[in-house]
Amino acid sequence: MPDKETEQILTLRVPKNIAENTLAKETTVKAINAKEAKKGMTFESFLVFTVLIVAIIGAYESVTELSMPALSILSLVHGYGYLKSYPIVYEPNKGIWHMLGWTGSLMMVVMMLYSVRKRLAVMNSLGTLRHWLSGHMFLGILGPLLVTLHTTFKLNGIITTSFWCMITTMVFGIVGRYIYIQVPRSITGAELGVQDIDRIVDNLNEQLHRHLNNADLTHLFNAISVPYDKARQVSPLTALFLMVKTDIENIFKISRLRSMLKKHYGALHWRIREEIEELLKKKAALIRRRNFFDASHRLLHYWHVFHVPLAVVMFLIMFIHIIVYYIFRVGH
Repeated sequence: MPDKETEQILTLRVPKNIAENTLAKETTVKAINAKEAKKGMTFESFLVFTVLIVAIIGAYESVTELSMPALSILSLVHGYGYLKSYPIVYEPNKGIWHMLGWTGSLMMVVMMLYSVRKRLAVMNSLGTLRHWLSGHMFLGILGPLLVTLHTTFKLNGIITTSFWCMITTMVFGIVGRYIYIQVPRSITGAELGVQDIDRIVDNLNEQLHRHLNNADLTHLFNAISVPYDKARQVSPLTALFLMVKTDIENIFKISRLRSMLKKHYGALHWRIREEIEELLKKKAALIRRRNFFDASHRLLHYWHVFHVPLAVVMFLIMFIHIIVYYIFRVGH
């Protein structure tokens, strides 16, 4: 709940005609921003949805093939006359689990095309780095998931080392993605400097003041967590902790902010209140990223130091595993 001083700030009168005037002025900019945000969210949502569906189906098939084969999806498919060459056997080198191992491994090899895309200028026309990175992350999560299902959780010897190296690499990849988006970038993907960030924040302030007739927004903005300026001086690991902590806090505080806007600025059109909320969130994110500007770059450096060698070891062990499998298979 906001304190009394905050309540006074929030109950300042807002002219009723601000909604119409501001809405007309901001339509074009809002449409462009909404379009870009929608593209990113749609793509990332699709990736998350796909991974969840595969995980659920894989878990169900694992349980049923192990204990209730007649209820498995493969059994149902067999009933229609398909995939009969794949027996219902819960073993890493048999049935669909063998195929999942190959599919997951292939995905992890294909995801490395992102590194090629970054380094070869001739591939610049083949989509933006932003989408390549999303695809890299998608394959980097789905591939290990399929390989995990392939193991049927029978881990021993070099397979155990390979498995945990793969999982560690995947987790580091997710952390790296989080750190990467902390570095402010333009639509084209170019990094923004501190001065660029300050200019954008000033522009956001102007838009907010136009929306609310130059009312004092200090306490309204403080409803969202933004680490103080000294945050830029902390160690990389502390900075990462503060980034995550702030993001989690803001998930709950944004909901409170939405209620505050609706309660105290009810005269505004709902689209304007929504725009104010978005502007405040953008401002908070930009200030946080400015404060962590140096720490984010240091984190990215340290991340590369660990992630790349882990990936190399993961692929080496994976290829050794495949070679050993075929040597023993031929011998058998």
